[in-house]
Amino acid sequence: MKISYTDLKAEFVRVLLKRKLKPEIADECATMFADTTELGVFSHGVNRFPRFIQQLDAGHINPDANPIKTLSLGAIEQWDAKQSIGNLTAQKMMNRAIEIAKKNGIGVVALKNANHWMRGGTYGYQAAEKGLVGVCWTNSSAVMPPWGGKDGRIGTNPLIIAIPSDPITLVDMSMSMFSYGKLEVNRLAEQQLSIDGGFDDADQLTRDPATIEKNRRILPMGYWKGSGMSIVLDMLATLLSGGLSVAEITEDKKDEYCISQVFIAIDINQTIEGATQAEKLKRICDYVLSSTPIDPKQPVRLPGHDLLKKRDAYRKNGIPVTKSVWDVIKAL
Repeated sequence: MKISYTDLKAEFVRVLLKRKLKPEIADECATMFADTTELGVFSHGVNRFPRFIQQLDAGHINPDANPIKTLSLGAIEQWDAKQSIGNLTAQKMMNRAIEIAKKNGIGVVALKNANHWMRGGTYGYQAAEKGLVGVCWTNSSAVMPPWGGKDGRIGTNPLIIAIPSDPITLVDMSMSMFSYGKLEVNRLAEQQLSIDGGFDDADQLTRDPATIEKNRRILPMGYWKGSGMSIVLDMLATLLSGGLSVAEITEDKKDEYCISQVFIAIDINQTIEGATQAEKLKRICDYVLSSTPIDPKQPVRLPGHDLLKKRDAYRKNGIPVTKSVWDVIKAL
């Protein structure tokens, strides 16, 4: 089924107002969910919204809380999210990192007691739109086995890097081969994954999203490399923020909340002159695209460069939403 952006956002606002959120907060939060969906990131937009409401109803998200700064150390700051709304707080933290970077060349904001930020790419893009490099990552509960293990002990811990090229180059990648949201998207569409995404109960690699969702044996990106990256990202987020690690979140909390996040902005305008910057970025992109494609129907891609094309198509033709997901939202 197809839903307009206006109707989608209005439904989000209705549900949030029903939970007694302040109108301005409800509108801002609904806008971020609708914007994410319109970009085609359904896993962290419309599909994630019921889960967000579940955590809101459970009291794991405090809609009236505001983050507070707890430490300032030159270009590094620590903040406590106080379990505030994840996407709104992440937006504020990247804005703060940008402010620091414009004064110091780099800004680092480490956040504890945060909630899920939904689409992490939003915050890297936020910096790149202002001409800065944006880097951010988050930890999570233990939803992935480490390489060589069967039991979940590490997080998918997505890492985002955004470069202010034209168009913006954006990598938004979970440390698993697929995010759990992407598994859900494929399951709802009754599609197998394009490549192996996890292990089945017989320890064999599988492309069946339902199996991986059920047994939680999702495959680390790059096998042992993704497993190692997940571990060090968790360590660094924990040390910078003074917040909870994947182990603490998993063992001490009833759900995935009070997580730790890092937001970094780098003002490259202070390191390289604008025209030279643009020239170097263009040469990198042109050189990558000059590679002969394996399949002429599938051209070589640069990460994030087609993002707005998808948004424009959905604005024109409506946003595809799975009926079962829409029915759940309508019933909230």
